[in-house]
Amino acid sequence: MRRVLYLLLFVFACGLTATAQKVKPVEYGGAINLIREIDQNTIVLRTLGYGKKEANAREDAEVRVIRAVLYVGFEGHNKLINESEASFEAKHGDFLNTFWEQKRYKDFITGIVSVGSLEKVKSMPFDVTVNVKAFRQYLIQNKVGGGLGFR
Repeated sequence: MRRVLYLLLFVFACGLTATAQKVKPVEYGGAINLIREIDQNTIVLRTLGYGKKEANAREDAEVRVIRAVLYVGFEGHNKLINESEASFEAKHGDFLNTFWEQKRYKDFITGIVSVGSLEKVKSMPFDVTVNVKAFRQYLIQNKVGGGLGFR
């Protein structure tokens, strides 16, 4: 009887682990606009963050900005990764899992300021400051890209 209970507990634990949500940032959604360049290395971008609480919306805004810098770019600035998102994720999945799960992207965000309040639709605008040069160097050091894009 004990073995059956241990087996059931083990199967249940494995099931929870297998279905645990991976840290996969949400789709970009909405506009990400360049507000200003502080210098050649640091830019301020504005986006909406979504979440039930301000902290969730703040983190969502950070992720959206970093993904846009990596994969999309925006007017006047190229993306840091010069291949499709799917291709890059297939080649560097382990790196990206660590990057998102350990929240390494926060190392390159030097500031985030709320420029509004949480709305009924649970969105909030933020200005996010990103040190693009440090982010590019991090990608190069980890041999995953970063050689292209921002000046």
